[in-house]
Amino acid sequence: MSEFAGKVIVITGGGSGIGRGTALLFAREKACVAVIDWNASPEVETLAMIQEAGGQGLYVKADVSRNADVQQAITAIVERFGAIDVLLANAAVQLNRPLTETTEEDWDRISSVNLKGTFLCCKHVVPVMQRQRRGCIVITSSGHAFYTYPNYTAYATSKGGLLAFVRAAALDCAPYGIRVNCVVPGAIDTPLLRYHLRECPEDEPRIVAKIPLSRFGMPEDVAKAVRFLASQDAAYITGTWLAVDGGLLARG
Repeated sequence: MSEFAGKVIVITGGGSGIGRGTALLFAREKACVAVIDWNASPEVETLAMIQEAGGQGLYVKADVSRNADVQQAITAIVERFGAIDVLLANAAVQLNRPLTETTEEDWDRISSVNLKGTFLCCKHVVPVMQRQRRGCIVITSSGHAFYTYPNYTAYATSKGGLLAFVRAAALDCAPYGIRVNCVVPGAIDTPLLRYHLRECPEDEPRIVAKIPLSRFGMPEDVAKAVRFLASQDAAYITGTWLAVDGGLLARG
């Protein structure tokens, strides 16, 4: 019996990519998986896949950048399942635009979803975990937090900010038995990566050539790292990050 059987896993941005891969991994371990997203269509598909994989599923429509939406979503999840054991704060939007062409609205949207959205999800999940005296939060940052490409100022800034957020949140949460960590995916075959490659198709061979393991990662690669950080095997790990990048950061 998996240690996650019957546990409640909340995932933002679960409609595709890393979020969906993680949802299905936990579903196969008989967890209760709640996915939060603003876009119903891919989430409903994820929900069906969760149920087919053997888990219990719930979809809650919410914009993670809006406080009221997040509060209502967390309330609905607790009403349905009674607890929250793991939060994967994964929802993100990406923008490929030069600094001088990035509008204030662009900047605010990236920050609101990627950085503020993570804060709001933690703000409303942590009180639930405090009452339980247990819980685990995993946040999805990015290799862009360490090195990036031209035209990614807004996105890289938001992902770098998450690393500081993880360290500070881990200190606030530790007295309650809540651990907070971060995964740092590299070039993972997700819609966000495909968006970049559509904009810059010449980058695909260049990126692969830089990866020591010589391939793009798959969502399941990151999902397994999330599972580890959420497990009892990581019971003494908090306030840090785990790169899942095929060695990309080691090369620089």
